[in-house]
Amino acid sequence: MADIVLWGAGQIADVARVYIDKHGPDKIVGFTVDAEYKKSDTFAGRPLVAWEELEKFFPPDKVKLLGPLSFRKLNDFRTKRYNEAKERGYQHTNFIHPSCHNYAESIGDNCFILDNCILQPFSRIGNNVMFWTDVHVGHHCIIGDNCFISSCTGFSSNATVGENCIISGRTSVDYGVEIGPRCFIGMGANVHKNLPAESVVRAVNSAKARYTTQRIKHLL
Repeated sequence: MADIVLWGAGQIADVARVYIDKHGPDKIVGFTVDAEYKKSDTFAGRPLVAWEELEKFFPPDKVKLLGPLSFRKLNDFRTKRYNEAKERGYQHTNFIHPSCHNYAESIGDNCFILDNCILQPFSRIGNNVMFWTDVHVGHHCIIGDNCFISSCTGFSSNATVGENCIISGRTSVDYGVEIGPRCFIGMGANVHKNLPAESVVRAVNSAKARYTTQRIKHLL
């Protein structure tokens, strides 16, 4: 059990707070956001402090961090804050919901894995990864660092997902498919062919990359 500071002061942070307060094992002692977004001194009854001044209130030898729980800028925002925290001497924790069937070979740090996810044997999950509810990760799959996987998504065995991907809800990824880094997969897609880096899959039952994620990055 650790005292943790949770990134954010919005809806996703509030949802995460409910899960962590209910299921632990860590205890949220505060929240942090960039100074420009700090609109009060508290959030959900706990201190809200500026990220730029975090050490003043919560030094790295006293707390661990979790978050940001965001896919902003194709996960670049979360990646940047994760790396900056490590440079400032902070460690990260994980939240794995107790209903998760976790047989993964390895899970990195700063991972947030919600209810009813299934991680089959020999799967590997990178650092700074978010799984929303009901994600199935087949055996021998690899999910790269900094990915955001939405609810009801399924990966068949031996699939590989590169770093900094966003995969929307109700997506299915076929056996052995390799998805390159920084891809965006739209809701309900059936990905049955390999995708190069920065691909965008828009339509249901489509795996054709029509343009790169750099065209939509500013929208996320």
